[in-house]
Amino acid sequence: MAVTPWQLGNIFGPRVAIQVKGDAAGRMIKAAKHPLLISGGNALKEMVGDKPYIEFIVELLKARSMPFIATGATYKDFVDRGLNPIKIMNAVEVVDRLRDSEWSIDGKDPHDLVVFAGLSYQYLSQLLSCIKHFATHLKTICLDRYYHPNADLSFPNLTEEQWIENLKLLLDNVKSR
Repeated sequence: MAVTPWQLGNIFGPRVAIQVKGDAAGRMIKAAKHPLLISGGNALKEMVGDKPYIEFIVELLKARSMPFIATGATYKDFVDRGLNPIKIMNAVEVVDRLRDSEWSIDGKDPHDLVVFAGLSYQYLSQLLSCIKHFATHLKTICLDRYYHPNADLSFPNLTEEQWIENLKLLLDNVKSR
C-alpha cells in the first residue's frame, strides 16, 4: 500500500521507502555490520511521550554500540548524557563523504546502514535523495515520525502514540539476544 509523503511537494521518483514497523527496524539495526547514526537538532525539540527524542537516541546508542555523529547543537546534550559523538559535522558534509564506498567515520569497515534521527524533514529529504542516487552501497533508515520516501526504510506517517510504540518495539528488538 502506498504511503503519502508527509511533505506533499516532495517528488521522489519510482523507488520509495519500504514502510517498516519498530520490530523490523530494530532487527535491521541489530543485524547491520557497521551502522552509523546521525542525529540532528530536532532530537532536542521533539518529544517521545514526556521525554525528549534525544533520550530515546541515547538509549538506542547504549543498546547497540555504533558510531554516531552529532549535528547542530546536539553535541553538548549527548555529552551531558554520557555519550561522546565521534564527530561534530554538518549533515551535508557527512552525506558527501558517505558517497565514498570505502569511507567510515571511525576508520574501520565502511558503513552498511545509516540511521537518521532528529533532522528537519525537508533537510533530511534532500540528504536521503543524495544517498539514494549517489551512495547505492548504503541502506538508510529514518526513525522520525513521518514517512520519508527517499529512505530505504521509514516509518509511515504515525500518530504520536503509534510512534512511541514503534520506538519501544525497535529498542526491544535491538536489546534482545
